[in-house]
Amino acid sequence: MINEKTAELASVYTDFNGISQLKAEAGKQSDAAKRETAHQFEALFLQMMIKSMREAGGKGILDSNQTEMARDMYDQQLAISLSKKGSIGIADMVMRQLGVEPEKHNTVDTAKGDTRFSFATNLWGSAPQSPTAGKQALPDWKSPEEFVRTLYPAARDAAQSLGTSPEAVLAIAALETGWGKHVMANSNGSSSFNLFGIKADKRWQQPATSAMTLEYEDGVVQRKREPFRAYTSAEASVRDFAAFIRENPRYQQALDAASNPDAFLEHIQKAGYATDPDYAEKAKAVMRKVESMTKVIG
Repeated sequence: MINEKTAELASVYTDFNGISQLKAEAGKQSDAAKRETAHQFEALFLQMMIKSMREAGGKGILDSNQTEMARDMYDQQLAISLSKKGSIGIADMVMRQLGVEPEKHNTVDTAKGDTRFSFATNLWGSAPQSPTAGKQALPDWKSPEEFVRTLYPAARDAAQSLGTSPEAVLAIAALETGWGKHVMANSNGSSSFNLFGIKADKRWQQPATSAMTLEYEDGVVQRKREPFRAYTSAEASVRDFAAFIRENPRYQQALDAASNPDAFLEHIQKAGYATDPDYAEKAKAVMRKVESMTKVIG
């Protein structure tokens, strides 16, 4: 997590005179804790940098509170992921100032490309994912409307099997992926097509990938690398979402209330679909946006 003390020190550190305060705060910590503090600081710095870049780019005509909310969630995870990999060197510098040796990072084979930055380049929507044999390329959804229009047939079928609305299904996919812009990649750079953030547990016998994720534990945000399901198409992901909800007994209350999309989303959260305590409210806000789009689709 990025703790409050690290956040307080960020503004101090940026004037380059506050490093002594940071060192004093970390002085009583173990080496492992100091390294974690350094990563927290770098993640916070990256979040500030990304936010400034976003603001400099101005607001798009399709931007809304919902799209900005999904984008902010993605930016936070991006900053943590980049920091964990030591990709810009700030954490290493802070570690040296705190008197601990930085971790050794894996060397990068430049002939094969630096995959550490695939996540960052996708931030700007300018890095298409390369399909591998047997996998089609992820659709290039240029707008939330295009995301909804393309996936609506699959969402309608999934919703029918669940007894809820297509808009509720699409809202979860939009919230999890920022309207399809931030779908996690496989290790070879191809798309996992995982639109719903469904993890790969022991029951999953199909291909899987791994990604950094944010989890709430006892009210505190933690970053973890977790295994996630991988699919051969976006439509396959939508179908599996419906199967996942139907086949897991813990979602029975969500199915019982599925005719009311708001209640369906609330029970999805209560059953543990996401650890974010505000997940249902965020999903409902996105669903309202989707509903305005599907009125046009018909």
